[in-house]
Amino acid sequence: MLGSSVSGMRDDALKQKSPKINILAWEDLLLIAEENGANISLERQHAAPLSLLIVAFILVMIDAYDMFIISFLVPLIAADLNLTPMSMGQIFAAGLAGSMLGGMILGPVADRYGRRPVLTLSLVVAGAATILCSTATTFGALAGVRLIVGFALGGVLAAVIPLIAEHFPQEKRNTAVTMMFVGYPCGAVVGGALTSMLIHHGWRTLFIGTGILTLAVIPIAFLLKESLDRVRLGPGHDSGGKGRVSSIRALFTEGRSLATLSMGVGVFFMLLVTYLLNSWTPMIAVKSGMSPASAALCGVFLNLGGIVGALGSTIVIRKYGLFRPVAVMIVVGAVAIALIGQLYETTTTLFAGLFVAGVFAIGGQQNTPAMAVQLYPKHIRATGAGWQLAVGRLGSIAGPMIGGQLLTWQVGSESLFIIVAIPTLLAAVAYAAVELTRPK
Repeated sequence: MLGSSVSGMRDDALKQKSPKINILAWEDLLLIAEENGANISLERQHAAPLSLLIVAFILVMIDAYDMFIISFLVPLIAADLNLTPMSMGQIFAAGLAGSMLGGMILGPVADRYGRRPVLTLSLVVAGAATILCSTATTFGALAGVRLIVGFALGGVLAAVIPLIAEHFPQEKRNTAVTMMFVGYPCGAVVGGALTSMLIHHGWRTLFIGTGILTLAVIPIAFLLKESLDRVRLGPGHDSGGKGRVSSIRALFTEGRSLATLSMGVGVFFMLLVTYLLNSWTPMIAVKSGMSPASAALCGVFLNLGGIVGALGSTIVIRKYGLFRPVAVMIVVGAVAIALIGQLYETTTTLFAGLFVAGVFAIGGQQNTPAMAVQLYPKHIRATGAGWQLAVGRLGSIAGPMIGGQLLTWQVGSESLFIIVAIPTLLAAVAYAAVELTRPK
């Protein structure tokens, strides 16, 4: 019924004397219909093929591998450049600060000028800068290049999330975006496993290989069709430079203010926890007597759990919605994290504890992009995803630095993981608040 009515309106519009204005009105009608539940789109009538989801998955996986590789190489880099734990924390923070800026700046740019151009350019810069990391001989040089890498990777995520979301109908969108973002912990798993196998080649060689791999995936980015209609950018957008400001302001209009703020708090705390665990768990394991090769597998089990949890959550979310199940998962994850510090006696128990924490905490957190897609309409979706991830990057910056400070203070592993469980609980409360405050 809706399809026939819309078709009739389109035919009437095309008969008018002002085709440009009426075509815009037709596109407005389609956009409004889709955002109110109609299963239609300007560029698709059916679900996107699986190949598009695989392409986006690979891009997110490479993004994560490039971002996390430095945490896998901490023992080697710190020994070679004579860096303290606090200095390494600052290098982590440099990459994450760059990612924050990239999400904030490149998200609105992607909404304004196109997602695929931003994605392609970001991959070029990230790959080249990662190769340059292999030439660093000082703390300042490595931190500076990681800042550039992070900026580019922030653009990758801000562009690829709306690109894949808008190729799927509304009832399949949450699942598609979460499945795509499972590539993030997969990238960490593969990165940790490869680092463990290739660590004898040295950290500089591994940076070169990662940069080449990032550049190698650029051709597959062209398989993602541009999803943004750049003629019509939504209310408040114009052909001048005000479009970017308007898209940012729109995150707090139409009843989205409290939901935007609540989600930002949740993302902040979850990425604080995620990056603290990924950055420092291997170092803590080495101090507990593990070899660097075995310690690198800590991140593998943590993120492998995240993959299992994210995939399992898609089944629950289809039945019970998105925000409440995620909040429950993260509460259980907080309990699991608090218990990790008591499991360092054997490698088996530590890996098992990290896996369980990953299932619930990291697995729940993998639904963050789907939350942004559900909370924000199409014309500000890259801006919303980019800014939420940028706020999360503040947590990502704080997490490694807090971990470094706790290790500097020689906080015991049992107390350290109990401390880390606290922001995990706060994130669960924040995600539950999004469900209560978002526009229905």
